[in-house]
Amino acid sequence: MSSPDAPPDRQFTFDYDPGELRCGRGRAADLGDLLAARDCARALVVTGSNVGANRAVMDPVEAGLDGRLAGVFDETTPEKSLATGLAGARRAREEGVDALVAVGSGSSLDVAKVIAALESHADPAAAAERAVESERVPVDDDPLPIVAVPTTLAGADLSVIAGVGLSLSAGRPPHEVPNGSVSDARLMPTALCYDLALFETTPKSVLTASAMNGFDKAVECLYSPHATPVTDATAARALSLASSGFPTLPEESMDEGKLYDAVSGVVLAQYGISTPGTYRASIIHAFGHGFSHDYDAHQGVVHGVLAPHVLRYVFDRTHARRDLLAEALGVADDAADPAVAVVDAVAGVAADLGLPSRLRELDGLDRAHLPGIADEIRADGLVDAAPVEPTRAEILAVLEDAW
Repeated sequence: MSSPDAPPDRQFTFDYDPGELRCGRGRAADLGDLLAARDCARALVVTGSNVGANRAVMDPVEAGLDGRLAGVFDETTPEKSLATGLAGARRAREEGVDALVAVGSGSSLDVAKVIAALESHADPAAAAERAVESERVPVDDDPLPIVAVPTTLAGADLSVIAGVGLSLSAGRPPHEVPNGSVSDARLMPTALCYDLALFETTPKSVLTASAMNGFDKAVECLYSPHATPVTDATAARALSLASSGFPTLPEESMDEGKLYDAVSGVVLAQYGISTPGTYRASIIHAFGHGFSHDYDAHQGVVHGVLAPHVLRYVFDRTHARRDLLAEALGVADDAADPAVAVVDAVAGVAADLGLPSRLRELDGLDRAHLPGIADEIRADGLVDAAPVEPTRAEILAVLEDAW
């Protein structure tokens, strides 16, 4: 590390404690060993109803737990409500578990963090009530350890944070539920199993959309104001691997080597993006969040449409490390202006994944909705970490350009 009196732009700190990573075909079989190594004897599987009913996923997970399965809580939903987290915390208490195994998409992984946070309190219900008031789920002593078994590529697993809808009652429309969060270094999964066979069970539309979301984490990591040489290295390699592996994801029979590259790329895209006190996603993700409440569109689908337009806007106003992005994407020599090459490369990744290219293709979205979405984006906290300071009018112009 550089000396303490070095200029601010020539020094960095990097405080990070990731869980153990295991990647490859059949790694769900390692779950029992991973829990045993951590002295965990009873695990509650946290997942959604679709994954919970999918024996192609649950059979290897349950077999891998090797007698340590205490039960399955299959009530997570894309809305990620606080009510679900509280129900999961109560179930964990009832079963007397000492670990959570989160299986499935980012929704299940986020809810597992909420469960762990609430269960860490003597009174989980009271902690949930405080979360509604403060918009932040508190964490007390010794939250349950989490083992993550992702089946999508959005990149919610190597993370110390989670989003949650602050509702303690069922049936409220999503747009009426305020957003909250939980963030604590102790919520980083203690171990993560990336089993290639489980990714093969995921519907193609979900797998490809989630991959775009994971890909953009690497893009944003490189121009984050919190970037470090460590995150530069992992993000740049992530873009190279993802660009190589993603084209196989829409295929009915995926190429084994390319699937491995795709999964490895998303693992690297996440590495270090979420560290205690620092989150390195920014403006692309803020644009995606603008559609998260009122529109039934996967965040990755929105990213696929908007990422090239957002990047073009950013590059028109600042450098945003376009040279490093072009090098990582393998297009440094493809155009006189690396910004053009980067935008085209990102659009090409979305096309390889079979994602829509215009906002008008999203179900339920009308052009008249764009001003309201612009308001949501401008208010998103991730805009504060953007390499530019967009006005509402500029945000709306980007949305119109993508229409």
